Amino acid sequence: MARSSRATGAPILERGGLTKGPAGRKIKGCKQGGESLTAAVTYFVLRTGLGAICLLAGLEKLRAPKEFFQGVEQYGLVRSRVAPIVGGALIGAEVVLGLLLVSGLAPVLAALGAIVLFSVFAAALAVSLARENTAPCHCFGASEVEKISPLALIRAVVLVGISAVVLAFALGDTASITRHELIPSLLMAAALVTVTRLSGLFPLAWSFLRSKASMHPTPTRRVSFRHQPLDVPLYPREQQQ
Repeated sequence: MARSSRATGAPILERGGLTKGPAGRKIKGCKQGGESLTAAVTYFVLRTGLGAICLLAGLEKLRAPKEFFQGVEQYGLVRSRVAPIVGGALIGAEVVLGLLLVSGLAPVLAALGAIVLFSVFAAALAVSLARENTAPCHCFGASEVEKISPLALIRAVVLVGISAVVLAFALGDTASITRHELIPSLLMAAALVTVTRLSGLFPLAWSFLRSKASMHPTPTRRVSFRHQPLDVPLYPREQQQ
């Protein structure tokens, strides 16, 4: 055990190798500063990414609202006359929550709304899967490529978890990022949005890769895959049975 003079202000080595004094306080301050920066970047990435996901989903639905209303009706959870009202409310909620999350205005309220919104999506997907309903998901607009699937349910549950993490950061005293961390944080948020958006295509791509290649006649004498039908089954085993 070694101790130094109080007059010099040098570090004091106590039992267990713990350093006290000015140097010890500096190391502790650096550690707390690093943790604060990590929390700030994580909060910004999750909040901005979640808001962009809501905005993207809402704007894509706005491009073809009638098709989306029909998609809501295909879930079989609401009556036909109520489907446009429910669909309009979902689109409005996604756009408003997306704007609030991206701008950072009322983050607590926006995070709570996102938890409720994605919980509704998860419940609707779970009920549809229990009923063996494989209608188009319409999670991102009127596209019928993505079907109701366990992957869509997992994605909705993950988004509920991300919303809860954003709420926890919003309730806490989380610092803000500086301009030096802005570009990397935006790139990470963009990666989160991209993975979320393209995740619905994974089952389709996987079933396409597993399906047997077949050749069809073309107007010329050449044999080509260009005229092969694109209606690749999402669950080929189930169709074979």
